[in-house]
Amino acid sequence: MMTAPSVSNEELEQILQTIEMFEVILQSNPHDSGSMEILKEAYWKVGRQKDALTVTRKLADAYYSQGQYASALLEYEGILQKDPDAADVVAMLGEVEAKLHSPAPQKDSGDPDAPSAISVDFGSVVEDPTLITTHQTVKADGTPGLHFKLDSDGNEPLAKFLIQHKLVPEDVVLQAVDRVQRMNRDQSGQMLAVALLDEISRTDLVQLEPLLCGILDRSKFAFIPLDCYDVDRQIVKMLPESLTLGRLFVPFDVVSRTIMVATANPFDSQGKEAVQQLLDYNIQWHLAAPAAITKVLREIYRLDSRD
Repeated sequence: MMTAPSVSNEELEQILQTIEMFEVILQSNPHDSGSMEILKEAYWKVGRQKDALTVTRKLADAYYSQGQYASALLEYEGILQKDPDAADVVAMLGEVEAKLHSPAPQKDSGDPDAPSAISVDFGSVVEDPTLITTHQTVKADGTPGLHFKLDSDGNEPLAKFLIQHKLVPEDVVLQAVDRVQRMNRDQSGQMLAVALLDEISRTDLVQLEPLLCGILDRSKFAFIPLDCYDVDRQIVKMLPESLTLGRLFVPFDVVSRTIMVATANPFDSQGKEAVQQLLDYNIQWHLAAPAAITKVLREIYRLDSRD
């Protein structure tokens, strides 16, 4: 039986908390490959080999069903390194290799029954200048060359997503965007940004919980119940305040070379890119309730509720 690696009591407690949290997340979203990756690494780190192999198999099967055959291949091979007699895994490995070597099927654009997908690729969206709330520069201390401008808050693609998927009436979204723009325009110092989802849910027409469920159902983002998590102050402060307070990002856990980060706006592509450049880790993003994020940030930075 594999023995647990040498870890401090504090680190062990944090890993066990991570395991408990992501076991719950996978119960509600069993196909979340990002959460499975984190849970797999956590199991290995505390020496739970059997559980690690079980979740690795689920992860491999998930990658296979999603058509990510190269990723599936790596996971199946990893299982065989630990359990070379797993005949079913050997069979699946053969299927994956066959898929990798077969030509990609051509889509018949003339098929009237072919499903049409709504594009939610907002990576190339040019923000309306009227929706830009902050102009910030972030530079990692002592790291020359890490210099980028955050001139878009990501609220426009989030707003388009909510309208496109009919999660919120268009007039409610546009009015909320306008209010958030005005409130965040004069943000300075240790002031918390206002989240679009939070502002939308302040109306009598929209409740936050079904809104978050709708986003998760249509986007397949991972969710973190951050208010149930014991967040380490030092992990949060791995990012500058312009990203934690200004973009409502909360790094809440580290497992091996992966950092988990909570966000109130998973469409904030510029902010997410800044985090990726500043942290030499793999980043796993998780949607969280805005109120849970601001509560953590108030506690970490000891902010008055009026800030």
